[in-house]
Amino acid sequence: MDLTVEQAALQITAEIVAQAPEGWTECVLRAHGSRAGTGMSGSGYVVPSRPGSYFSMPSPHESLASLVSRFRDSHGWEAIALELTCRSSGAFELVVFRGTLEPEGRHEDGWTLTLDPDFRPSEPGAADGAEPSELPPAGDPAEAVERLRAVLRQHAERSGTEPQMPAPVTEGQLATAELRLGQALPADLRALYLEADGDGGSEALDGYCWLSLDSALAEHDEYIGVPTWFGWRLGWDQVVFDADPPNTVRRSSGHPGWLPFATWFDGNFFAVDLSPSTNGRPGQVIEVGRDFNAGPRYVASSVTAWLGQALGRPDPHAVQQSGEGARQLVVSALDERLAPGVQAIHLNDAPSPVDLSPLSATTQLRRLHLNRCATTDLSPVAALPIEDLTVGLAAEADLTPLTGHPHLASLAVASETPIDLTPLRTLPALRSLDLSRCASTDLALLADLPGLHYLALSATQWTALIAADRLPAHLAAARMAGAPPLTAALDLLAALGVDISTAYHLSGTVAEQQAATG
Repeated sequence: MDLTVEQAALQITAEIVAQAPEGWTECVLRAHGSRAGTGMSGSGYVVPSRPGSYFSMPSPHESLASLVSRFRDSHGWEAIALELTCRSSGAFELVVFRGTLEPEGRHEDGWTLTLDPDFRPSEPGAADGAEPSELPPAGDPAEAVERLRAVLRQHAERSGTEPQMPAPVTEGQLATAELRLGQALPADLRALYLEADGDGGSEALDGYCWLSLDSALAEHDEYIGVPTWFGWRLGWDQVVFDADPPNTVRRSSGHPGWLPFATWFDGNFFAVDLSPSTNGRPGQVIEVGRDFNAGPRYVASSVTAWLGQALGRPDPHAVQQSGEGARQLVVSALDERLAPGVQAIHLNDAPSPVDLSPLSATTQLRRLHLNRCATTDLSPVAALPIEDLTVGLAAEADLTPLTGHPHLASLAVASETPIDLTPLRTLPALRSLDLSRCASTDLALLADLPGLHYLALSATQWTALIAADRLPAHLAAARMAGAPPLTAALDLLAALGVDISTAYHLSGTVAEQQAATG
């Protein structure tokens, strides 16, 4: 059925009213949708006679998908955000705006507002941001071909069948690929493609599929060769971790110098690294993809060495790995598990105040989140390369120890007492800030932070900042925390210079709309 906007909205409203519990008075649905699908959050049904009870809403995904389609046709919006308020009387109000707005995962977490959809935070391993390697390649073309043939023989012995290998590529095809990449392929990988254009999907390389040259280039262009970005709601505090060993691979979630050549069809790839970091070698093998958005994994010094791993042969150019285990920890106390190789710590529900002095052992720590606990002293953080800090401050704590911190890029602070924000002026890398859980604080200096591109505040804090005419000038995104209505988020968008005149509003009663739409 080809529904109008009004009919699609009424269909959702009718579903909510029909499935409401006895004694309900109101229900608020928040949703977002695009061609990729729909998502919902909301406060659930309010039943005054049963305070504290939660009554979940229905999941009208099909009707939402119809509404998304209608707005794409009528307004040209590829994505939408909406808020629908229904009452037991049958009255409802619907507000819809384009995907500049997105509800947070929980109703009480508010809205994310994207002001500059083209802005992307820089990564430490960007093409112009990391020291290049001066080490020579480690691959050997003749040895790589010999090892390829040995791996194929090994596969045939195990499976009982000879893999049917595709015809090799030509020198002309390789030259075209290198022109497209802007760099030469490693000599050993070149030699393999002159033997065969991948393995034809036979998974003959120790269980992995060796990609054809065209498939490798396609994966590079679509996925591996560009940084991963999930949007500001998920990526405002993004950190890319270092590989083990350190400084072998650029700290990037995707890079033009990475060419995938093998996969296990799980969204992850082995890739040759044409632009290694200081301690790496051109042509080294790394693992990238779905499970490595926080940073790639170092695998071998070359494709030749990678093939040798399948044959049980040592890598003569191997770089010593620390073997210190997980680079991310989720803990309830800071204890003996803290080792130099740890790069992220999520400390949950620890007794407060938390003593952070044990962090001195974590010399590579990039992320520290104190969740539902607080500290009185941030001094131990000052000497660490932390880029993302979420922290609760006890009454006597302040931000002074962070003064001049060279690496801190994203900061979220919770405090029940007002805090002095002056140290923020001294943070050269600061780009994302969340003060939504801070008590009333003078926010005027935020307008003086030219590098601030993301700011999360409560609705009350935003109102105060707007009234003072001290909105930061370079925001690419913002969040209005709490449970404000979508109309409040629209007002903030307008204050930040976004035209909201196309916002869609529909109100009435179910009976009226049924009569009007037939």
